[in-house]
Amino acid sequence: MRVRSRSAPGLRHSGWTRRTPYFPVFILTALILSGCPAKVVRIPVPPEDVLRSNQVVKEADLAFTRKDHYAALIKYLEASHLNPNSEYIYNKLGIAYSQLKFYSQATACFQRGIALNSKFAFAYNNLGSVYFAMSDMKRAERYFRKAISVNPNSASFHINLGSVYMERKQFEKGMAEWHKGLALDPGVLTKSDAVSLSSSGRSPMERYYFMARLYASMGDVDHSIENLQQALNSGFTNIALIDSEHDFDKIRTEEKFVAFMKAAQLLLTPR
Repeated sequence: MRVRSRSAPGLRHSGWTRRTPYFPVFILTALILSGCPAKVVRIPVPPEDVLRSNQVVKEADLAFTRKDHYAALIKYLEASHLNPNSEYIYNKLGIAYSQLKFYSQATACFQRGIALNSKFAFAYNNLGSVYFAMSDMKRAERYFRKAISVNPNSASFHINLGSVYMERKQFEKGMAEWHKGLALDPGVLTKSDAVSLSSSGRSPMERYYFMARLYASMGDVDHSIENLQQALNSGFTNIALIDSEHDFDKIRTEEKFVAFMKAAQLLLTPR
């Protein structure tokens, strides 16, 4: 669930003072959970507040980089109160909530970002990631597809949509989306900020196998073997399927791959 990075939190009305920075988020959450569309109320923001919010965001980003997600959350909340008109701040706030597994608040923040800017693709993608984490694949697919419709050239969006199809065991559709992502950015799966989605209650065996296929099709023998090993550890036993799958043809004669296959066959041969 990058998800890839990102922003987020609440409404602010001109009648609210700076002593109540958290109240708007809870109101927005309640509206979303009740099915009511959140209406954007834009208010004039003094230039000094915009500048201060930008500085606070930098402080929050540093905390997030340190993986101090709670400290980052508090700072993003402060920034959102100073400048409630920024979809980027709400997106960051939503990510901080997501890291702490406060999914309803994260959802509210991403929805707020979308309400501020309906063309903000990352908010759709991050909203899809939240639903993926909650195992709501129907909504996850909807928002990943929306992100792609807004920005079809983001590799990570296609990787995320492919992950939804993998969870649904629509493996060829998943592979097709993964290949689209790789065509846009061959390094998308190995970047330090690569999106990693996971949902509860599902066996990773098939995902590892298809990831191995994907890497093999790119000629990446090391990552292919790594994922095949993970597939074996998770219960994969169909060595004949690896022998017949053309995606492995690019690495089939590689010394490492030959050695791995021999070891796997010995391991799985009944004694």
